[in-house]
Amino acid sequence: MRFVVVGLLLILANQAYGAIVYEVFFDQDDYRATAGDTVVANLMLRETVTDGDVNRISPTSGLGSANVEVTWSSETNLLSSQIGLGFIPGTTDSGLNRLTLRQIAFPPGVAGAEVSPGAREVSIGTFQFQVPDAVSPVALITPNDPSLGADFAIAATPTTVLDDFIVFRSSTITAITAIPEPGSVVFLSCSLGGILLVSRRRRK
Repeated sequence: MRFVVVGLLLILANQAYGAIVYEVFFDQDDYRATAGDTVVANLMLRETVTDGDVNRISPTSGLGSANVEVTWSSETNLLSSQIGLGFIPGTTDSGLNRLTLRQIAFPPGVAGAEVSPGAREVSIGTFQFQVPDAVSPVALITPNDPSLGADFAIAATPTTVLDDFIVFRSSTITAITAIPEPGSVVFLSCSLGGILLVSRRRRK
């Protein structure tokens, strides 16, 4: 689990918010698989509140928008995606290696999973990427702010924009060399030994 100690104090006329931190990240720092295979990366939104504030990942508490853009480096390709509840898929630009989730509207009952006191997580979506080849074995996948305006906002009166207080985290996809299983190594050794023995007998 990854935690960031970031304090945010939003003071509004007629309404005060305690420390609220939003983090957008994939569920692993580094995905490792054999070159050419595929990996599934789950993009998460975590909300952490302190100072007696309430979680706002819910239909009624007020997180009214959370637009996210996912980009990936040229070493990998996005093969498919499945968007989480409440998230609406936007456009996929294969030429620029990016996908935009343009809106959010949590349906009733979606309040995220509590992972620790004051911290809740929801899945933005799952993304299937191709593992890079051995020539360029590391790819970068990155969530970020698509700069569409109030991409993260609490729908209150007045609306509170949180765009400057979001932590986005990148991850990597790394191609690894397949390691033969012990049984395969033993079989290969025996086969080579047999070949060498036959070769020596023929020479005699």
